[in-house]
Amino acid sequence: MEIKKRKEWEKRSKQNRIIDIAEILFNEKGYEATTLDIIAKQAGYSKRNLYQYFADKNDIFNAITLKTLISLNKELKSIIQKEITGLNMIIAISSTFFNYFMNHRNSFDNIIFFDITYCNDNSNNNEENDNSFGSKAEKIHQQNLDLILKALEIGIKDGSIITKFTPKQLQLIIWGQNMGIIHSISRRYDQLKDIYNSTPREVFTNYLKMINNCLQCEITTILEIKL
Repeated sequence: MEIKKRKEWEKRSKQNRIIDIAEILFNEKGYEATTLDIIAKQAGYSKRNLYQYFADKNDIFNAITLKTLISLNKELKSIIQKEITGLNMIIAISSTFFNYFMNHRNSFDNIIFFDITYCNDNSNNNEENDNSFGSKAEKIHQQNLDLILKALEIGIKDGSIITKFTPKQLQLIIWGQNMGIIHSISRRYDQLKDIYNSTPREVFTNYLKMINNCLQCEITTILEIKL
């Protein structure tokens, strides 16, 4: 039993080392330019050795994203446990996303890339892949999305959020807006001041003001809009 535990520990240690090395390479070179050969050489392994720990390059990328999502998840969970209104939870959750992006830009870009590509690439996967790094990352990703739902439900119950939308509808809207505004800031990061006369934080602060105002009034649902 002890031998088995030691072997498992050694495997996790080697996996974590490869993950750390690959993360640096992905950040420096980008996903497409970082090949398994490059990762193997930097890690001091043969390409064949890598396949003992990961299915392919995408599996390594998903493992990196999983590590990032777990770190972000811990911060978001702590917000839900605070004795504040649901509206303030939403603002705090959104701010946490932005601050995480500002402190770990490449890591957050990986989350966005994962969010866009994972479901499409894995739509035909079966239960055999449930223990893959991608599946684990998707579960944590969904937990982060569900924390927004929890905050919305609390806000509607305590009266800090006024809306005609259901919590589920708002969950998708808030998630999409958070990811969208951060992605827009990321793409235009170096041009924001010259073109938009704003810093990244100023852009996001104005976005938060809009979210705060929108969640305190009964915005008409799409079914009530006459086209």
